[in-house]
Amino acid sequence: MASTIPPIPPEPPGAQPPVQPPPPPPAGAPPAPPAQPLPWEQPDYPALEALFETAKLVITRPGEAFARMSLTGTLGRPLLYAVIFGWIGVIASQAYSLALRGAMQNMFGSLGMGGPFGARAFHLPVMFSVATMVLAPIFVLIGVFIMAAILHLFLVLVGGANTGFASTLRVLCYAGSVQIVQIVPLCGGTIAAIWAIVLWIIGLAIAQRTTQGKAALAVLLPLALCCVCVVIVGIAFGAAIAAAISHFGH
Repeated sequence: MASTIPPIPPEPPGAQPPVQPPPPPPAGAPPAPPAQPLPWEQPDYPALEALFETAKLVITRPGEAFARMSLTGTLGRPLLYAVIFGWIGVIASQAYSLALRGAMQNMFGSLGMGGPFGARAFHLPVMFSVATMVLAPIFVLIGVFIMAAILHLFLVLVGGANTGFASTLRVLCYAGSVQIVQIVPLCGGTIAAIWAIVLWIIGLAIAQRTTQGKAALAVLLPLALCCVCVVIVGIAFGAAIAAAISHFGH
């Protein structure tokens, strides 16, 4: 007796045909070309153009910039990059500081307020600002290494340090592009500080091959600890002043 094949049930209305996976690439297809390194890391790039193009890329497309950042090689060029933009920021901030101090001194002096709480409160030698501008490269290098050490320590604590300290240092060097915003009067420093935090989080997540959550923790935790310390010191200082006033009052 011949066996019968059960009929195939019809597909229900609205059923979608199974999705076919895309065909594999043909054998021998050339691989995708590697991403170009940052302009500043290309030795044949003109120096000024490389500075401008790298800064524009870091500020406007940070994800792409940090993905193109080299994690190998010497640290000379990244550190030089940080010094250049940090120097620009220091010169701009000191120039505005000199102008503001001069304006405040003139205003209080014209009002006859020349005491320690008047014009003299804004009197600092011009040589102080000049020395700060001249020594800015040293200050920038020290600051970059200290901040990189702090952030890398917290990356280790949150389990996000996967490619070494040099990667953290490189991120901070190229994130220094935001120092150019210091040329904006009054609010330039605040904008640069906030923008730098955002760039640190994006750059550390990419360079350290970790999540943005861990990178954010590594960046924000030390800032939160600093704020707590400032509050504690302020409370202790206020309590000491209140105790002194109370003591002299009796």
